[in-house]
Amino acid sequence: MASSPQTERQEDSAARLARRDGATTGHVRVVFGRSSREVYEVRAAGTRFGRATAAAACDVQIDDPLMSRLHIRIERGTDRWQIVDLGSRNGGYVDGRGFDPESCTPIGDGAVLRLGTTLLVFRSSPPTRDEPAQTGTFPGLSPAAVSVRQRIEALATATGHVLVLGETGTGKERVARAIAGNRAGRLCVTQNCAELTRELARSELFGHVRGAFSGALHDKPGLVDLAGDGVLFLDEIGELSLDVQGDLLRFLEDGSYRPIGAVALKQSSARVVAATNVDLENAVTTNQFRRDLLARLRASNEPLELAPLRERREDIAPWSRMFLAEAGHARPESAWTAGALECLLLYPWLENLRELRRVVRALVAERCPVPCATEHLPQRFRTLRSQLRTPLAAPDPPAPPAPQAPQAPQATRRDPTRDELEDALRRTQGSVRAAAKELGIERRKLYRLCERFEIALHEHRDAPLRDDD
Repeated sequence: MASSPQTERQEDSAARLARRDGATTGHVRVVFGRSSREVYEVRAAGTRFGRATAAAACDVQIDDPLMSRLHIRIERGTDRWQIVDLGSRNGGYVDGRGFDPESCTPIGDGAVLRLGTTLLVFRSSPPTRDEPAQTGTFPGLSPAAVSVRQRIEALATATGHVLVLGETGTGKERVARAIAGNRAGRLCVTQNCAELTRELARSELFGHVRGAFSGALHDKPGLVDLAGDGVLFLDEIGELSLDVQGDLLRFLEDGSYRPIGAVALKQSSARVVAATNVDLENAVTTNQFRRDLLARLRASNEPLELAPLRERREDIAPWSRMFLAEAGHARPESAWTAGALECLLLYPWLENLRELRRVVRALVAERCPVPCATEHLPQRFRTLRSQLRTPLAAPDPPAPPAPQAPQAPQATRRDPTRDELEDALRRTQGSVRAAAKELGIERRKLYRLCERFEIALHEHRDAPLRDDD
């Protein structure tokens, strides 16, 4: 289908604005659907998305029967990226909100788009070329995940100690294990400093000799001994008491330490990976963390900061698949419906990966049906879904109708149930037009009901998609 002169003028205008503002190429990644894990470049001048058909006039064709052949265009506007509805039947959602078919809908970096039953994540940067195995130590295809894997690879072959920053549950221990694991045979010994009392910390880290204090009946090696030439991961380093921080500083400088009660210094080649979710600069200001220790942790390598899960939404699906596999789930690749995964992508995840793993394990323990639908998720996810599907603002109340002569009451037509929808689709061999006519509803409403009940139309089709669908 040839483009109209108006469409060509709009695309030319978008291209001029993109050149003027210096906008870069964006991309979208499919995280759910038949084209899952595909990545498509988005041009600032505009890229059109639609259903995969032989005669499609779009730039990106996606195999989804609930999408129109020409569905949306993503383009760079004056100062933002935006979606333009190209007359689609079903419209779509941006971060859980239906976009306006009459105007341009802004989209930000990391926005979750739903078109039919396909979920995509938009990024205002060119697509990355890194395509690792989805079950790796730090899975995910977001720019942040790709950067973390690159840093892990570089740090594993480098020397010196490492400081890892990020919110709780973002995967700091997994990073430490990956740094150690990339060297064959190297151990990764872990210790949460928040669990150590002031009296216990020095003994746990550096050990003690027999008779050093009451109850010291034998020599005990410290964690720096146990780590050998591997990695000692110190989580919550900001919780370590100030006097023990001084001992740790000496160890970081030259590898020397003195067990409690010992006379001679000992040496260890253990590499420290320290992690925290607190602001160490602020802790230095409030005299809760030593400035020289912070400087030493930063000296060898640039600190590695892990982004929260809500900022790398395209990573949620592969992480959930990995957690499902670890919990013994038989079908991690087909664990979610589009609606359930959309809820997971839009949830804020204040505890990040730790919370995601807890949710996944609970679903496996409860033997949740496969695929898991929105109704099977915990209540907080269902509440989020209902809040997002609510319009941003209520429309103006309509004007009161003019008085009319009384009429006989009419029966209110109810919506068909899920079973009635599936029966009608089965009888009509998946023809949306015929099923809608049989049920006495509009095709657009049938699509909406199929989305609500998460009915996959392609499962009811005995023949290829027809033009009337």
